[in-house]
Amino acid sequence: MVGEALAGLGALKTAFDLAKGLKEIDDAARRNAAVIELQQKILDAQQSQSAPMEQIGNLEKEIANFEKWQAESEKYELKEIYPGNFAYSFKTNVDGRSEPPHLICTTCFENRKKSIMQKSSAVHMTCPVCKTMIQFKESSYGVVRDRP
Repeated sequence: MVGEALAGLGALKTAFDLAKGLKEIDDAARRNAAVIELQQKILDAQQSQSAPMEQIGNLEKEIANFEKWQAESEKYELKEIYPGNFAYSFKTNVDGRSEPPHLICTTCFENRKKSIMQKSSAVHMTCPVCKTMIQFKESSYGVVRDRP
């Protein structure tokens, strides 16, 4: 009977050890599930943070482009080239730079683009980008005279 009691205690200890092992497995599984959930929340937070950071970077680039255009646009003034025909004219000797006199298309200029008007006939200039055409008089504006 003592042998049977000892065998019973051995079986009970084995069952206890198995139960303890199962509990540890269950705790490890719960811990792993919690770790995975936490990692997912961290990843979601990082992704939600990256979108505003990217947007901030894009806005900073856009501001820099506006400032660059503002500086460039200050080198020009709107002039009436012929009655009812306007173009932006380069202000001579701006910033000590020496550029040949030229005209910028008003349509492109308003869209923050610099497109130099080209002589297309004896009395017309055309924008090579948007095809805006303006009339001019050679005698009233020296920019468009043919060179010898």
